[in-house]
Amino acid sequence: MKKCISVVVPVYNSQNTLEELASRIINAINAMDINIELIFVDDCSKDESFSIMMRIYDSFPKTKIIRLQSNYGQQNALLCGIRHAQGDYIITMDDDLQHPPEEIPKLMNKIMEGFDVVYGIPKEKMHRKYRNFGSMLTDRLFNIICRKPSGARVSSFRIMTSDIAKKVQKCSKSFVYISAITLEHTKNIGNVTVMHNRRAIGRSNYNFIKLFKLFIKLALYYSYAGNMKLLNRKPQYIISVVKP
Repeated sequence: MKKCISVVVPVYNSQNTLEELASRIINAINAMDINIELIFVDDCSKDESFSIMMRIYDSFPKTKIIRLQSNYGQQNALLCGIRHAQGDYIITMDDDLQHPPEEIPKLMNKIMEGFDVVYGIPKEKMHRKYRNFGSMLTDRLFNIICRKPSGARVSSFRIMTSDIAKKVQKCSKSFVYISAITLEHTKNIGNVTVMHNRRAIGRSNYNFIKLFKLFIKLALYYSYAGNMKLLNRKPQYIISVVKP
């Protein structure tokens, strides 16, 4: 019986990239002779993203469409999608085409070596300089707070086994950060080098203030010394549409 990959994509105002993204994901995985399940989580987009996702579903029924009634943020949308994934392996990637779907076979080949999670690490990040600096700080913070293996790196382009995904699904923290949750369950992490494209359309919403707030929350919720259980509650999402 063929393995199945679930690809989870959090979506926010991405009407101009979704159809190309879906087509390239499907082509990349079909070339591997593996079953595919596409999961798009619409994080209360303001544009026509949801209509386009429904159009994708009409042409590729192995697609799940989840529409959130409020904007919960990328990490919460990811967790919601992971909770609906049924594949043997779960891939997460962004909706802006910066993660090339053609690199998915690299992730799959690496995790077959026996890793629980494999992260795609760009040869060169096509972000603004402050984003690259922020990524470096985040990596070092993960080393300290989450006890990430110093030789490993994390990113939003990853593949995990279904066993790890089931543990991630049980997150009981009100502040969700998928890589931090994953590190609570495994240190068996692999890396593989991937291409990273320039953002095709629009610009990132990250800035120094948001990065600073992220660092504070990671320290409060995920450090071994400061894990604040009084702040914890299992995230719940108001979903207006799940299709099929």
